Amino acid sequence: MNRNPTSDAMATTFRAARDGARTAAKAAAHVACLYLIEANGGHGTIHETRKGEGPDSWCQMTAPGVNARIRAESFGDRAHVTFRGLDEATYERLRAGAEARNACYHDENCECDDAPWPGLSELTLPGTSEVGFRNCDVRGQVTRGASSSRLDLTLDDEPVSEVAALIRLVRADC
Repeated sequence: MNRNPTSDAMATTFRAARDGARTAAKAAAHVACLYLIEANGGHGTIHETRKGEGPDSWCQMTAPGVNARIRAESFGDRAHVTFRGLDEATYERLRAGAEARNACYHDENCECDDAPWPGLSELTLPGTSEVGFRNCDVRGQVTRGASSSRLDLTLDDEPVSEVAALIRLVRADC
């Protein structure tokens, strides 16, 4: 057997670097959850996630009305977030705030909508199925419950700082 000690050392170094990066991303994800809990007025818990429990994630922050999963393919800086049971005024505040912060500044060939979030007029009937939207990197859907005027909002892949800002907007009426 002809083993190359340099290759063995490089393989060991590579594994150590990979494991270190994975550990750092997982630590960043936990800190991201703490950041979201802080944005939520200190309310929420952090849970480890398991395969098959929704989008692949490092961990999740849960609190009444909000669940944020820190995406596993990120460095702990992107989240899949769902806001549940929003009233119409809170949804409108979120929509206006997010659209103001995330205006598209691309060239005229960009296919982004100027107002990508669905307005309440598009969500008028209870039982409205998911209405999707997209603006550059913003992707999500809004659903109105079948027997309620409440709305559920899901954003698929948002920067954690944007999720924290949205949580603060939701809490603005608390």
